[in-house]
Amino acid sequence: MTPLYLKNTGNSPMEVTYSANPGDAMSWLKVSPVEILPGESASIPLTLVVPSNAGPGENYVILTAGGTHFDVRFSVGVPPPSQCIAAGYTSPPGTNPLVFLWLIVPVVIILVVFWVWRRLAGRL
Repeated sequence: MTPLYLKNTGNSPMEVTYSANPGDAMSWLKVSPVEILPGESASIPLTLVVPSNAGPGENYVILTAGGTHFDVRFSVGVPPPSQCIAAGYTSPPGTNPLVFLWLIVPVVIILVVFWVWRRLAGRL
């Protein structure tokens, strides 16, 4: 996932804490607490851990980090959300569904050839 970028514009160290809405989303998002010194910024990595029993669909989480709200969108087993595509996200390479079509075509051809052969053999 894209890391969060936060800057401490205050005069004292800022402890970055996290919360999510819905609250159970924090079980999917893995982040570590961070302290940012005054005037400094930090890139905070986010890791998405999808449970093995997760159903397909698009998910939406509001993540609050250091008082700033982040709109986190992700999908499981479906194309990425349109907001992600508009931001330049591309899906990782995977198996194109058309590959399965090419696996079915030879089977259909073999079945048709067998059927024609049996029909012609019956006429002789």
